[in-house]
Amino acid sequence: ARFVCTMTTVTRALAAAVLLQAVARAARPSGGMPRPRQSVCPRARPSATTAPSFDWESGAAFPPDMSPVMLQVAPPSDVPFHGDQMWQNLRASAESFSKESPFLQDYLRGAILDHDTLPDALAHLLANKLHGHGLSISSLESTLRDLCAEEPMLRATLADMVQVTALDPAGPSLLTVLLHFKGFHSLQAYRAAHQLWVRGDDASRHAAELLQGRASAHFGIDIHPGAEIGQGIFLDHGTGVVIGETARIGDGCYLLHGVTLGSTGKLDDEGRRHPSLGNNVHVGAGATILGPIMVGDGALVGAKAIVTKEVAAGATVVGTNTVLAPRKSGQDKFSWLYEFEI
Repeated sequence: ARFVCTMTTVTRALAAAVLLQAVARAARPSGGMPRPRQSVCPRARPSATTAPSFDWESGAAFPPDMSPVMLQVAPPSDVPFHGDQMWQNLRASAESFSKESPFLQDYLRGAILDHDTLPDALAHLLANKLHGHGLSISSLESTLRDLCAEEPMLRATLADMVQVTALDPAGPSLLTVLLHFKGFHSLQAYRAAHQLWVRGDDASRHAAELLQGRASAHFGIDIHPGAEIGQGIFLDHGTGVVIGETARIGDGCYLLHGVTLGSTGKLDDEGRRHPSLGNNVHVGAGATILGPIMVGDGALVGAKAIVTKEVAAGATVVGTNTVLAPRKSGQDKFSWLYEFEI
C-alpha cells in the first residue's frame, strides 16, 4: 500500500531534526564521539551561544551549527561568521589527524594549517590542481582567493559542503569533503569561473573560460561558467557530468555521475537552450536531460533516463520520458522536509 503522510505543524520539527542529525555527523571525529564545542569567532555574536530556535511556520531550523536551509536564508552580514565557524571545525579536525598520523602532517599543514581562512585554503587547493600550461600557481591562487571570499561564492561553498555531509550515506566529514571530493572541487571551480563570467567584460569571460577548461581537463566534469547553479548542490562522484551554458539548477539538487544537461538546438522565449531544474531535484547516474524544459521541484530522474519533455514537481521519470505517478507536493518551500511517502 502507498501512503502519503503529511505531518502536523508541530511534528515538522522532528523531520527537520533528522536532517540536522546528518549535519551533526560532520562535527564528529572518526571515532564517532562528538567534538567539544569550541569558540569559533573572536568577536561576540549572541546567536552563536543561544539555544537552537525554530520557525514553526516554515519548518526551518536555525541552530548554532549550520544547515543548508540556514545558509540559504542567512543575511549577507552573517556569512563571514558562518565561514569562520566552519573553518574552526576544519582546523580542529586537521590538527587532530596531524597529531595522530606523521604521514599526514606535511600534507595537512600545507592544505589547512598554514592558512587563515576557508577561502585561502580552498584557493590553495584549487590552484594546486589547476595550474600549469602557462597559468602560474601564484597568480591563480591570488585570483581564486579573492573570488572565493566574495559573499555569493562563500555562501554557496558553505552550503555545498554541508549538503554533502547531509546527503552522502558514507557520512563524510567536512574535512573529507574539502580535501578529497572532486565533485565539490569542480563545483567550486565553476563558482569561481561564474563570478568572473557575470562581470560581463571580454577579459573576465576569457579568464572564466580558461578556468573552466582547466577544471574540465583535470576533473572530467564540464560546467559552463554561464550556467546558473543554486546553493547546497551535491555532485556525487561527478565524473562525466556536463552542464550547458544556459542551464539552471535550483537549491539542494543532487546529481550523480554521467548526468548531461544538454541542448537540442531549440530555443525558448528567453533564448535558453538547456534544461532548468527546480529545487531539491535528484538526477540518477547517466541521465540525459535535453532542451529548454523545466524539471519541477522535488522531481526524481532515474538512472539512464532520457528526458526531453517537462517534468511536473514531485514526479518521477524513468526510461524515455516515462513519468510515474507524481508524489504529492506541498505549497511552501520547506515541504520536502516534512512530506514523505511510505
